[in-house]
Amino acid sequence: MLASRERAYLKCAALCYGFMLDLDGSTAVADAARQFGFANPCSNRTFEDLPRDTRLFVARAGRDESPGLNAALDSFVAAAVRDNRPVTLVNHATGPHAFDVMDDSRATRGVIRQVLGFPEVSLVERGRPVMTRILRLPPAPGSGRRGWQGASVPGFGSPA
Repeated sequence: MLASRERAYLKCAALCYGFMLDLDGSTAVADAARQFGFANPCSNRTFEDLPRDTRLFVARAGRDESPGLNAALDSFVAAAVRDNRPVTLVNHATGPHAFDVMDDSRATRGVIRQVLGFPEVSLVERGRPVMTRILRLPPAPGSGRRGWQGASVPGFGSPA
């Protein structure tokens, strides 16, 4: 989705410890897609296919053991910096893959707060927030939780 030029409405994206693009001759993402059976929508895409002004937040799990994942992520972030793209990297140095659900620690909670705060910080134009409504989404059945509040961008979704 992010690599599609038709996504001009996409103003920011938070990407958490994921395979990005195969860059600089690497095949780590394609190899992992074959090995683990996930879709690789960025196959045959280049860094230049990404929207230039979309603000990116990348969360990295320092102790991720997925073969090639951190190398692909590091190459992606380095390419973003070389091309002077709006990118924020947070490295959870002690975090394993899926740290947000596997590692209940102070460091993890700090990274999660940054991920959740990124859209609010990013979606400001000329000092005015782009986000206009707060949604209350229903909790997962049987979770016993009150629900999650999220923001909606004008024209995308309606209040619950």
